[in-house]
Amino acid sequence: MKPRALALAALFFLVPWAAFAHVGSPDVFYEGPAGPYPVDITIHMPPVVPGQAQILARMKNSDPVKVSFLPIYSTTAVKNAPPADPGQLVGGETNLYSGQLWLMTFGAYDIEVRIDGKAGPGSIQIPVNSVATSQLPLPPYLEKLLLFLGALLGIGGLGVVEASIREATLPPGAVPTARDRRRGLVACGIAAVIILFLLAGGNWWWDAEAMNFRRHLLNGGWPDMAANVQVRGSQRILHLTIGGKAFAPDYSLPLLLDHGKLLHFFLVREPGRDVFAHIHPVRTGGKTFDVALPSLPEGRYEGFCDMTFAQGLSTTGTMAVQLPAMPAPQSTAAAMVPDPDDSWAAGPAATAPTAPNADTVYQLPDGQRVAWKAHAALRVKQDAALRFQVRDAAGHPAALEPYMGMISHVAVLRDDGAVFAHLHPTGNYSMAAQMYFMQKMSSETGATKGDGMAGMAGMPGMMDMNHPGPPDALISIPYEFPSAGSYRIWVQFKTGGKIWTAVFDADVAA
Repeated sequence: MKPRALALAALFFLVPWAAFAHVGSPDVFYEGPAGPYPVDITIHMPPVVPGQAQILARMKNSDPVKVSFLPIYSTTAVKNAPPADPGQLVGGETNLYSGQLWLMTFGAYDIEVRIDGKAGPGSIQIPVNSVATSQLPLPPYLEKLLLFLGALLGIGGLGVVEASIREATLPPGAVPTARDRRRGLVACGIAAVIILFLLAGGNWWWDAEAMNFRRHLLNGGWPDMAANVQVRGSQRILHLTIGGKAFAPDYSLPLLLDHGKLLHFFLVREPGRDVFAHIHPVRTGGKTFDVALPSLPEGRYEGFCDMTFAQGLSTTGTMAVQLPAMPAPQSTAAAMVPDPDDSWAAGPAATAPTAPNADTVYQLPDGQRVAWKAHAALRVKQDAALRFQVRDAAGHPAALEPYMGMISHVAVLRDDGAVFAHLHPTGNYSMAAQMYFMQKMSSETGATKGDGMAGMAGMPGMMDMNHPGPPDALISIPYEFPSAGSYRIWVQFKTGGKIWTAVFDADVAA
């Protein structure tokens, strides 16, 4: 096997224990077409592996269709995938289908949602990461029951050994002698010692497995990241090292382009979360990346770095970095050219309206206004109602321009940093991973690159020069808050050739 293939195999089998695409936000959401069928899909990921993923697919109309779900593991041939599981129409609903899929091992999966109706067949690939986020406790009643049954089995086994050695060789009707009874007791004692050794070995193995599971249990971001800021002339350069502990010194991270970038790096100043940046470091070595920082004020920043590895595994790393004050301007040429899609913003969030059922409005410096449309109280595991409308200074819907292929990028952060998600109008999954699985399906089945790929340019929220933004300048983001708490939401979009950021706060109840 070639060294690169060995490295990819090691990455795939070691990383999945601790990788996930978003911090504290495991569920996956998709909004868009599955061939000719517009559909909203929610995938509730299991907290343990193996575990069952719960899938909901809501059609945009009530026409009868057949829905099925197929799990495809990234290192398994498509032909070896299990049969697709049929979706069931939810009772009392006319367009909502549900299903369950077993995810049997750690790693990157593709859940292919297939729909068949009067418009013909359609499908979409939705990438997910199968990881353990919790360890289920053993119920006390079950623990006591197992101990009782184990003791009963052990005592019974000793009885069988003692009786068999004592009487197995005696003729029918013979009475065991004292010598026979002693032999039975000796055999029973030897069997007891063997059983004790087996129990001790089993207990050691169980503790070792439990410790290994807890060590790899997802708790925050991965991989390990370190950063420092170097002043070069009039620039501050953020130097980032990814996986310094996890990978060998000469290892080169096999990354896929997502929205045209290897990394999406977010900086949030703490404790006030009053400064936000979305930047894109470029590779300078196998595991090292640099980026010229914008004019961010000094302070302590939390960093969140989205990346997608080869074979479709996506993850978010976290770290903290101290930014020094801006250096004095110098006449020397810039040491590093910033990415044109880098952006940052500072300021407080929009104040929630006092009147019920009213929009929350964020005022931008150029007179543009971003309205978070009126919504009911936010609750965990319910539609987050992330629908925003952008209007220009005159009050007309703004002309939204492509921003890395989308009409908007949205970041969500809980106030304690335990939840972070990078969202788009199509969902919160990695589009690089989606492309990987579409190409896998194409190369292994000989079919076209999936209905989803063929129609990706027409997905809601995706933009290029041939697909202008919606005329009402409405941005809709599919998402459900995973846990209660206070959140800050940054909504980014582009108008007039400039990237803008609106900021909102949200309180989510259980």
